[in-house]
Amino acid sequence: MSYRELRNFCEIMRALGYHRNISMENFREPNFELVADILYWFAHRYDPKVDISDNIEDEKDRVLFIRSVCQMFATKARITLNPKKLYEAQGYAVKEMLKIAQMMYKAVLSSSTGDDEEGAANGIGTGQLMDFNMSSKLHNLKAARTLATEITESGAKLFDFLG
Repeated sequence: MSYRELRNFCEIMRALGYHRNISMENFREPNFELVADILYWFAHRYDPKVDISDNIEDEKDRVLFIRSVCQMFATKARITLNPKKLYEAQGYAVKEMLKIAQMMYKAVLSSSTGDDEEGAANGIGTGQLMDFNMSSKLHNLKAARTLATEITESGAKLFDFLG
């Protein structure tokens, strides 16, 4: 963990609209509650319908929580996270969470640059990144995939008819 990574993580979390202020001192010592809160927020921000328990009372519950978050991001976002580093909840956990934060921040920036015309008309600048919903982007991606499949099938049928 470097100072720059920690600073970038804090700034990105502020830009994404995380409800709590994150200090760079929070990760000097293990702080599992904060890491769990951030991961839970990431999971529900990425997919609001995700079913992840936020119970972290016992060691078993903590391991189950970390495992389910890592599996969710591996399957849905193709981001591999190191569960050991996340469980330690120190500075190295920031390195892992920064992967998710940067992906979400890039998505927010790409969606806000596409909506600049609408945002300028409504008085909303690119500095306000609070309206972020990844599920709508996933829906558009799924629709594009089904359309691509239909086009491919139609092309194959047309080729067979012409043959």
